[in-house]
Amino acid sequence: MTGPRWFLALRGSSDFRHLWAAHLVSSLGSGVTGLAIPLLAAVTLGASPAAVGLLTAISAVPHVLLSLVAGVLVDRAPQRAVLILTDFGRAVCLGTVPVLGLFDLLSMPILYCVVFLVQAQTVVNDLASASVVPKVLPPEMLTAGNSAISVNSSVAWIAGNGLGGGLVQLVGAVVTVAVDAISYVFSGVLLFFLRAPELAAAKVSGRRGVLRDIKSGLVFVLKDRVLVALCVSSGIGAFAVAIRDASLVLALVRELDFPAVLVGLLAMLAGLGGVAGGLLADWAATRFGFGRSVMVAIAVSAVAIALMAAPFGVASAVAVGVGQFVGGLSGAVYSIGQLTMRQLATPPDMLGRVNAVRRFLVYASFPLGGVVGGFGGGVLGSRSMLIVAALVMAISVIPLVVGKVNKVEGCRPAQTL
Repeated sequence: MTGPRWFLALRGSSDFRHLWAAHLVSSLGSGVTGLAIPLLAAVTLGASPAAVGLLTAISAVPHVLLSLVAGVLVDRAPQRAVLILTDFGRAVCLGTVPVLGLFDLLSMPILYCVVFLVQAQTVVNDLASASVVPKVLPPEMLTAGNSAISVNSSVAWIAGNGLGGGLVQLVGAVVTVAVDAISYVFSGVLLFFLRAPELAAAKVSGRRGVLRDIKSGLVFVLKDRVLVALCVSSGIGAFAVAIRDASLVLALVRELDFPAVLVGLLAMLAGLGGVAGGLLADWAATRFGFGRSVMVAIAVSAVAIALMAAPFGVASAVAVGVGQFVGGLSGAVYSIGQLTMRQLATPPDMLGRVNAVRRFLVYASFPLGGVVGGFGGGVLGSRSMLIVAALVMAISVIPLVVGKVNKVEGCRPAQTL
C-alpha cells in the first residue's frame, strides 16, 4: 500500500528525507505568500484591479520565457547547488518586501520585480527538484516518492492559505511575506545535507551551447511517442484548467450567488482531494499501470469540471464540492503518474530539458485559456464555459490514446541522446 511505501522511501534515503522536508517547509511558506502578495497589493498598496491582474500575469511570465533555458541550466549545473542557491535567492527577494515596507518605500513596480525574480528562481528550482528525485530513489520507489512530495503541495496549499489569512489579519500582509522568506532559508539549510554524489556534480550529454542543448531536449522528446503524448496532453489539459479557473469563481459568485466563505470552503476541498490523490497515486500506478491510471485520471477530471456547472439550488453546492474534491484527487493521480513516466523514460542528464519542454507547453497554454475563459464567460456565461473546459479536458486524453500510453506499465529504459 502507499503509506508503507512512503515510509520506505523516507526511511530508506536520507537524501530524500531532506528533499521532502525542504519541499514541505518552502511549500508552506509559498502557500502563505500566495494569499499575502495579492492582499498586499490590493489593501496595503491600494492597487487597482488591473494592477493586481498584471501582478498575476507577471508571475506566469518567467515560466514561459525561461523554462527551456532553465532546463539546460539544471542539466549543466550541480543540482544540489542549484536548489540551495534558488532557495536563498528567493529568501533574499522576498525579504526585501518587509524591509522596504518598514521604511515606507514599497511600491507596485518593486512588487512586480520581486514577484518576477521569485518566479524565475522557482522555475529553476522546480525543474531541479523533479530531476533530483530519480537520483536519490530507486526506480521502483519513484511513484511513492513523487506522491509524498505531491501531498506536501496539497497540505501546504490548505494550511498555507489558512495560515496566510490569519497572519495577514494579525500582523499585516507586509510582515506575513517575511514568513515565506524565512521558510526558504530553512529549506536551503535542509538541502545542505544532500549527499548523493550525482547531486554535487554536473554531467551533460553534448555541451554544444544553450540553443543546441535546448534543441537536443526537444529532439529527445519528439523521438519518444510517450513523451510527446504526455507533453501535448499536459498542454491541452492546462488550457482546460485555465478556462475552468477563469470561470469558476464568477460562476459561483455571480450566477449561483454563493457567499465568499462558501467559495473558500469549496476551494479547500480541492486541496483535500489532492491529498487523497497523492495517497492513491502509487496504488493506482501499481494496480493498473502508469498509462491507464493517467488516462482514467483525465476522464475523471473532465467529469469533475462538468459537475461544477450543476443546476441551481442546494444541489449545486454539493455538486461543486464533489467536483472540487474529485478534481483535486484525479489531478494529483495524473500529475504524479505522468511525472514518474517522464523520469523513467529520460536519462538523468536530460531530465531538466525534458521536464522543461512540458513546463513550457503548460504555462504557454494558461494565458490563452484564461483569455478564452474570460471572454467566453462574457458571451456564453461562466457556467457554460465550465462545460467547455470539461470538453477540452476530455480531448486531452486523445494524444495519450494516439501515443499508446495505456501500454506503459512500468519502468522503460532511458537512452541518452
